Amino acid sequence: MPSTGPEPVSSSPVEVSVGLILDPHGRVLVTRRQGARHLAGLWEFPGGKVAAGESPATALARELEEELGLAVASADQCLTIEHAYAERAVRLHVFRVYAWSGVPRGREGQPMEWRAPAELDPTAFPAANRAMLHALRLPASYLITPSPANAAQAAPLEQRVVQALRAGRAGMVQVRAPDLGEDDYRDFLAAIAGPARDLGIPVLANAPPEWLAGFPEVGLHLPERRWRGLDERPATGGWVAASVHDRSGLHRAAALGLDFAVLGPVCPTATHPGAEALGWERFAAWVRGAAIPVYALGGMSPDTLAPARAAGAQGIAAIRGLLD
Repeated sequence: MPSTGPEPVSSSPVEVSVGLILDPHGRVLVTRRQGARHLAGLWEFPGGKVAAGESPATALARELEEELGLAVASADQCLTIEHAYAERAVRLHVFRVYAWSGVPRGREGQPMEWRAPAELDPTAFPAANRAMLHALRLPASYLITPSPANAAQAAPLEQRVVQALRAGRAGMVQVRAPDLGEDDYRDFLAAIAGPARDLGIPVLANAPPEWLAGFPEVGLHLPERRWRGLDERPATGGWVAASVHDRSGLHRAAALGLDFAVLGPVCPTATHPGAEALGWERFAAWVRGAAIPVYALGGMSPDTLAPARAAGAQGIAAIRGLLD
């Protein structure tokens, strides 16, 4: 008697290459799945299946030419996402496509549009695309505040951080002050979160979650000592991220459903002179296999953004490299 239930999920995931293609206005190219295809009717980012013996990068170039008439000139892999649907499992190799030639058109009759990332509705995309949507919305630079030793040191640091945000040196900020008590930390956070909100810049607090009462828009940045003891993603109104130092930390952050991770140190730093630096090669190998966006930490500055992106990073995270 034929089965009426869903097809069993294959033990081997379908390998797919996906391109995040941005135009000069910051809009991303999306297409709509048609006909009787799996997940028909949903929007997606262009790409297609990796053929036997084909690398993900080669598959991406072939698929974009076949589907859209685009010739890829520059693309870096930034995510590897595994997801099990009821019908099948997929492994998505996600690339940022930085340069291409040609005029995109739906060569297979598929609708296509250029959309602002902030306007994309997650419910209109497959569930596996969550991390891609985050990668499109997260900024390239993540400022970490210097850590004041007491309330007297906090005031001048607040001014420096706000000046840096107003000068456009960072698109997101982590408020870190492990030496402050709850009341002083909340004052420090409020002095930065207010101006940042006016500038449209996300703020994450590196502090116990219970200290965030009254800051509904502030996210949470988890150091290793906090995320190690978690079984699920903390509830907060903003982004939730983690500091990690190895490949297993990246996997754990993704398993918890966090939005992004900060990995380092990539290069030697004056702050932690004894810490072993990962180097760009090892960093790139870990990041390209990560299921969530990753920022490079350690010796970062605006000059290192290009090599960070070439290594697959979302961007850079830094204190002094972005503050002054």
